[in-house]
Amino acid sequence: MKIDAFIFCYNEEKMIRHTLNHYSKFCDKITIMDNYSNDETISIITNEYQNVKIIPFDTNNQCREDIQTSLKNNCWKKSKADYVIVCDMDELLYSDNFSLELEKLNKYKPSICCMIGYEMYSNKFPTNYSKSIFEQIKYGVRNYRFDKTIIFSPKYVKEINYDYGAHTCNPELKNRYKKNQLIEFKLLHYKYLDRKALIDKHKKYACRLSEINIKQSWGIEYQDGENHIKNKFKKAKKHAFKIIP
Repeated sequence: MKIDAFIFCYNEEKMIRHTLNHYSKFCDKITIMDNYSNDETISIITNEYQNVKIIPFDTNNQCREDIQTSLKNNCWKKSKADYVIVCDMDELLYSDNFSLELEKLNKYKPSICCMIGYEMYSNKFPTNYSKSIFEQIKYGVRNYRFDKTIIFSPKYVKEINYDYGAHTCNPELKNRYKKNQLIEFKLLHYKYLDRKALIDKHKKYACRLSEINIKQSWGIEYQDGENHIKNKFKKAKKHAFKIIP
């Protein structure tokens, strides 16, 4: 069974090693869809992950959810793999028994896999890249918005039809319909790491919001600034539980 990953990226020098270390364990090909990162992201890939392909895409230095969604709907279509993963840099596919789920995936070959989404939290960023991020951050909050369809079969899916943010989709299957089996993965969203750094990051993202993003309220949490982050961590402090054994 072959799996190709298409991972979307903008200035992820802190996160990229965790993500690539994880997906490199079971993906045959990894393509970084890079929105012209201007930090050390590209240098890290070229120096440490030579087998990873980089495809740049331009948004005129703005957050353009319409462009990114269109790319997510199409970037995987030439893949000859059994499955593709289409995700953001901070979205990690996980299972308590990952090898078993992969075996089931290979055996039953569903067109689309079921995802159970969580937001993971930590006041500090895990900078030990020799250890899995799963070993370092285990607590999170259940979030149904992250039940995102990030893994599916290009052999059975003709169009994935993501909505903005790829939180929802309306797949169109090919004639060779394959009945779905109950194969569940967790989707761990490692966005809320390092509370202090997030405030600065959100300010920069708010400055990059395009006119269409603002009009459609896409990425509105960046405009909420520090209040958004404060409320997220307040909720996590109250409701977070151990996601990873």
